[in-house]
Amino acid sequence: MIKITTNAAKNRLYISMIGVVTLEEAQKSKLTIEASVAALKIGFDVINDLSKFIRGDDAAGGVLKEIIILLIQKGVNRVVRVVGTSKTGLLQFANNSLQIEQYKISYVPTLEEAELLLRKVE
Repeated sequence: MIKITTNAAKNRLYISMIGVVTLEEAQKSKLTIEASVAALKIGFDVINDLSKFIRGDDAAGGVLKEIIILLIQKGVNRVVRVVGTSKTGLLQFANNSLQIEQYKISYVPTLEEAELLLRKVE
């Protein structure tokens, strides 16, 4: 399951991934993310909560790369990944992420630390 929300006041996109993510879910979330970032200003931040993520279908990895490119095109500033203790999911996610200078990623163990990190830099 993928849950996507925004906070316009903070200019922030929240993406929470829970359990096993299928190709179909990844494709639907890409469309939702595209619509969601349209309501945010250039320079928005992303908190990507992977703390309950188990793994994604292999084919969903390609969609992840498309989402990263979309976020860069829409003007993402910083990305903070909440990793919790999900090592297998984190490794799969990291292996499918693009390593691009415009896509700055930080890793923290909790959602609270993600919010704190972004607040410090604002």
